[in-house]
Amino acid sequence: MKPRIATLDLVIRLRGEACRADAAQALAERLGVETLLLMVRDPALGALIPAPGFSQTLRGGRTWRAFLQRCSGPGRFSAEVELPTDTHRVVEAVVVEDVALFLLGGKPSDSELDVVISLLPLVAATLAAEQAAAIAKADAAAAKGTAGRAHALALALELSRAEAAALNAELRDAHRRKDEFLAMLAHELRNPLSPLVTSLELLRRHAVEPAVLKKLVEVMTRQTGQLTRLVDDLLEVSRIRHGRIELRRERVVLRDVIEDALDESRALVQAKQHRVEIEGTGEPLWVTADRVRLTQIFGNLLNNAAKYTDAGGRLKLTVRREDGCAVVDLQDTGVGISAEMLPRIFDLFTQAPVSLDRAQGGLGIGLTLVRTLVELHGGHITAVSPGIGKGSTFSVRLPLATHAGGSLDPASTARVTSERRERARLSY
Repeated sequence: MKPRIATLDLVIRLRGEACRADAAQALAERLGVETLLLMVRDPALGALIPAPGFSQTLRGGRTWRAFLQRCSGPGRFSAEVELPTDTHRVVEAVVVEDVALFLLGGKPSDSELDVVISLLPLVAATLAAEQAAAIAKADAAAAKGTAGRAHALALALELSRAEAAALNAELRDAHRRKDEFLAMLAHELRNPLSPLVTSLELLRRHAVEPAVLKKLVEVMTRQTGQLTRLVDDLLEVSRIRHGRIELRRERVVLRDVIEDALDESRALVQAKQHRVEIEGTGEPLWVTADRVRLTQIFGNLLNNAAKYTDAGGRLKLTVRREDGCAVVDLQDTGVGISAEMLPRIFDLFTQAPVSLDRAQGGLGIGLTLVRTLVELHGGHITAVSPGIGKGSTFSVRLPLATHAGGSLDPASTARVTSERRERARLSY
């Protein structure tokens, strides 16, 4: 078969829907390009869509979408575009009537391409007839619909609108909370940076006395520590979002972990003159957990309770066994949580409405970290509050270990727990 006749035959075969994709591939090889794509203008959308027989899903980069928009009228167009495979290809398009032929990855000869262009009106007529038939068929099918189906479609549309509205509201809320977080982060970073800059400026400009130098060093050390804590919090957010938190599990006595957390929170609790009460069973409750992370859980909860409780408040820890789990309730007499905020209190970047110059500080990620760590331990955490100004209670539920079997025997556990309890009583 002569070259031009072979090309003519392949173009004519594009008219058959069943063999259209195969004919397009063969024609692409014939023209010396990687891919041949045939698209037709949808009368309802006013946009080019793949012709019947071609893939109905097209994804591409910005340059590809821009090139499609260029091909809005008859003519020949060429460009280098980004394809769905994240590669760049030279593409040439020929638009005749409402049909567009795209040649990707290669440069066909003008003589061969002229043959294709000469037959495109015939292909366009075939595709137009297919479109008209498909539209007529769809109209006939739609006409057979009952009032009940129409009602069901209306309900589905209304539901979709409601879901879209809810999703938009959720996205707006997430965007707002992220903006608030960035503003809070800038404020929290500026707080320690300001005294650091001032101290450095004093050191640079003046010869300071030893006593003043000591004070400046203390200020810089304290503010550097604050910056370190902020950076550590940000790193924890990254670990949470990427699922990179790993646990080093061992069998531990829950009361010992709580005492460790109390030791770490002691300075803040004492500074605000809070009264701490601990109630629980006399038996040791064993859990299989990462002791450091478990201490972090209760430390964060204790710090939050201490921060958001007015001076001279009461923090009460209750440890109990319930349905095969160890349960720790932390009740405070603090600011409480509103009914609106309560369902979102563990969400990332969520904080109760406060001004940027509040004294408490924090980035609003502590409770999210707590929930993540509790769930990684196979547990569950809840929060309840009667309302603003009425305090709150956080309950952590962790599965009990099946048997102690590990690091401490019951006698030594009881002795260590008794010693810790006595230290806590004397300190608090």
